[in-house]
Amino acid sequence: MFNICRNDAGYLTRILFCLIFLIVQHSAYALPPDTSGAKSLFEGLKNVPANKRVAEAGMMYKYKPGLRKAAPGAAMAGLDQLNRLAQALKDKSLECAVFEMRADYYSVNKGFNDLSIFWYQKAVDFATANHMPAETGLYLHKTGTYYATFKHNALACRYFLLSQEIFNQVGYAKIPDICYYLSQVADFYYSLGDYENAKANLEAALHYLPENKHDRINLLNTIGLIHRSYGEFPGAMDYFNKALKLAAAQKDTVWVGIAKGNIGSVYFLQGEYQKALPLVDTDYKISMKYGEPQNGVIALLRLIKINIDNRNFESAGQQLKSAESILRKTNVLSSWADYYDLRSQLLERLGQSAESMADRKIFERDKDSLAKRNNIAAVERVKLRYEIDKHNADVNKLKSDAEVQSVQIKAAAAVVILLMVISLLVYRNQRVKSKKDRELLIAEKRVVDEELKNAVSALNSFTASMRQKNILIENFKGEIERLKLQSEYNSDAGHLEKLMQAHIMTEESWHDFKKMFSKVYPGFFVSLSEKYPLLSSTDTRILTLIKLGLNNSEMANMLGITIEGIQKAKQRLRKKLDVTTLSDVGHDIAVQ
Repeated sequence: MFNICRNDAGYLTRILFCLIFLIVQHSAYALPPDTSGAKSLFEGLKNVPANKRVAEAGMMYKYKPGLRKAAPGAAMAGLDQLNRLAQALKDKSLECAVFEMRADYYSVNKGFNDLSIFWYQKAVDFATANHMPAETGLYLHKTGTYYATFKHNALACRYFLLSQEIFNQVGYAKIPDICYYLSQVADFYYSLGDYENAKANLEAALHYLPENKHDRINLLNTIGLIHRSYGEFPGAMDYFNKALKLAAAQKDTVWVGIAKGNIGSVYFLQGEYQKALPLVDTDYKISMKYGEPQNGVIALLRLIKINIDNRNFESAGQQLKSAESILRKTNVLSSWADYYDLRSQLLERLGQSAESMADRKIFERDKDSLAKRNNIAAVERVKLRYEIDKHNADVNKLKSDAEVQSVQIKAAAAVVILLMVISLLVYRNQRVKSKKDRELLIAEKRVVDEELKNAVSALNSFTASMRQKNILIENFKGEIERLKLQSEYNSDAGHLEKLMQAHIMTEESWHDFKKMFSKVYPGFFVSLSEKYPLLSSTDTRILTLIKLGLNNSEMANMLGITIEGIQKAKQRLRKKLDVTTLSDVGHDIAVQ
């Protein structure tokens, strides 16, 4: 398929080289065969409590399986196994930690690289998506630490600010090892000379002091150093003494020496050499004994300055030789500058002006280098300040928006409350009005009931009176008949008949009776005339008296007719109304 001539020998060589390279790369980077059926490297994690699983997995990743230094294919395959286990255990925290382990792997093996950044971001995104605020803050912090490690300070600052904002929202007390994270941020600011932010983070960390006493001592000592950097000597002395007390209680010889040396440095900077000398000398000896040459040479240079100022030139000269020997191993620029400055001072005091001038030039050179380095640090601080101010502006804007929203919510709540109050007042007024109406109705009903009671009583009295009159009429009738039988109709019989007529219901008395009856049975006469429009006045009177329960004799006496007249009138009335019993008529009208 390929037409290759002899002139392409070099081309063939390059192809073969590429093939060999690909084979080597495949063996190094390709994933091993599927190990899902094989025993996982992290199998033992199943027996670890959930709250300790991430820490244990991190230790296993770094040391036990050796994945951190393994070939990429093997390392990623092992982490794939860990990820499957995390999913099987439904452990979101462990699953999130796997992303961070992948980021750490590429950081350790490739330095600053895009893959680490990718995996750190995946950890943050996963924690955010699964509503894990503590983990979100943690992996933002770790991303910041990654950038800080490789001196991308502006980005590091940005991520530290984001992480601390989330830690604040969650609450520092709820974040495990928060003191450690705050100390890391403090170290970041301290390394750039931003002592103010370093101090703020360390003071916050003091509220969550670690169990490890050495960490506590280091924390207190660092705050003391910050106070010393600002020339706040009483504050520095206070923290150095606290560190010394804790170190002495722990019998930590190294920290006892460092703390004493720092206390001595405060005296030294204030020119109190007599107090400073024994403390600085102790710091130097302990530092050199326990392998802290960088701290030791700083203490030694202070001793040299004390001896020069006290005119102990021989001791100062011997100490300068020791300092030079140490500096050749540590090679710290700031200490070299101090060394040449002190040697120039000593040579000047000894009258060796030429040599002093030569050392002064070296000192000036180192001082310039330090100035350049400090300028770079100053530029970094400016960048950090920009990031901090920008972040604070964003936070303030969010707070402002939240305050506006809060005002709107409060205003809406006030309107709702106002409407509720108005509704309540309206409801209360309605209740009061209803109560008054109810009371009025009750009072009116009481009056009506009283009137009805009186009407019933009056009607009953009237009815009883009519029955009494009927008795009198019956008596009159009997007496009239007796008188008629005794003799011819005489004046006595005539008087009795007139008296009897006086007790018969007249038109006027019927009118009064009708009013009284209507109070007890309102609407009776109207309903009667509506239902039976052809009734005569006599028919109406008969039905009314039937309603009152009067018998034929009583009705006859009341109306001034005979019983036979009543019976015939009732018969005609039944036929007219087409009913069997007239009492039913009165009952039906009463119901209506």
